[in-house]
Amino acid sequence: MANFVEVIEKSVVCLNLVDRDSQQLVTTLIEAAVTHGVLPPIHKDEAIRAILKREMSASTAMPDGIALPHGRTDCVTDIICIIGIHPDGIDFGAPDKQPSHIFVLLLVPATVACNHIHFVANLSRRLMEQSVRNDLLGAPTRECVLQAILSHSDEGSF
Repeated sequence: MANFVEVIEKSVVCLNLVDRDSQQLVTTLIEAAVTHGVLPPIHKDEAIRAILKREMSASTAMPDGIALPHGRTDCVTDIICIIGIHPDGIDFGAPDKQPSHIFVLLLVPATVACNHIHFVANLSRRLMEQSVRNDLLGAPTRECVLQAILSHSDEGSF
């Protein structure tokens, strides 16, 4: 299984999202994974269902404009990460009732233990830093998005 840096470096990045609701946004991010060749087209609908099923159990939105939608599925063999930036933000069910602007969608292999929990914890610690969020919201390119996440050091390999 890839480590934190490897997963982030392989991430698909979608800037300037304009989707109006959470289901549309999830679909857009999954379609981007298909377009960029990290998810076979045949698995698109299954991946969308996995994410939306998890979201129905409890929102993955966090305070400060962050959401980490994720789902377990047999259609991937390693974590797939799609990062989306929505300048206007949308209601994603955040506990602070504020719009979410930064989305990190994860597709996680159903057969792998809970390694994605460590990934999510590492990512969350980084995203809780105001400077990281500011850099992400202002990032003009994929490379700037990845640098914003990776520039904040964190203890641990995953």
